[in-house]
Amino acid sequence: MAELFGRASGTCGGKGGSQHIADLRKGMLGANGIVAAGAPITCGAALSAKLLGTGQVAVAFAGDGAMNEGVMSESFNLAKIWMLPIIFVIEDNGFGEATANAYVSAGSFTRRAESYDIPAIEVDGTDVFSVYAAAGEAVERARAGGGPTMLHVHVPRYYGHYSGDPDTYRTPEEKAAMRRERDCLSNFRKRVKEVSLVEMAELDAVDAAVEAEIDRAVSAARAAPFPPLAALTTDVYVKYL
Repeated sequence: MAELFGRASGTCGGKGGSQHIADLRKGMLGANGIVAAGAPITCGAALSAKLLGTGQVAVAFAGDGAMNEGVMSESFNLAKIWMLPIIFVIEDNGFGEATANAYVSAGSFTRRAESYDIPAIEVDGTDVFSVYAAAGEAVERARAGGGPTMLHVHVPRYYGHYSGDPDTYRTPEEKAAMRRERDCLSNFRKRVKEVSLVEMAELDAVDAAVEAEIDRAVSAARAAPFPPLAALTTDVYVKYL
């Protein structure tokens, strides 16, 4: 949270922000301001895990707009040639910034992955159980030496592409229906209630604990200082290896 606020206590010292946030201590290689540029970086992490025999699996997250970048095809090809333990998660919300997929994407994303002989699983991203099962299958395949998997995950976009996006390319009715019908948290509650998997009071307690933790993180971030001017030229080179 402090990094998102640009504070010195952030994981990147306040210099990464939302576009380049990273936390290598937790295996988060970093967001990337260049569309699809995270895919080849993740291939490198997967290659490292394979050569070192760590049993780790690398996961590259990208949006549907990234699927039309050449580097995604290059990454698919490399991942398959070297049978890398990697999962490509394509979060498809139907829009690349303000452009609908139908205007810019030919064919299906799953077939693109399959053309590289990469198993592809299409799943509803608002169904927690379906995503869990698909991700588990992909992880097992990667750890067993079966190489890459692509998960084509259909998700809603509640807001615009960026904070100032007027979001006029969708009607108010569309957005209202999306929030009403495709909220993964609400759908999860309904599902577990139907099968009596957990008491609603337990989920309420979890919600309250999470909200309290977020409030603490926001308060700590607001109270933290901005990085000093003297820190501007630091962290240019890697110093944690």
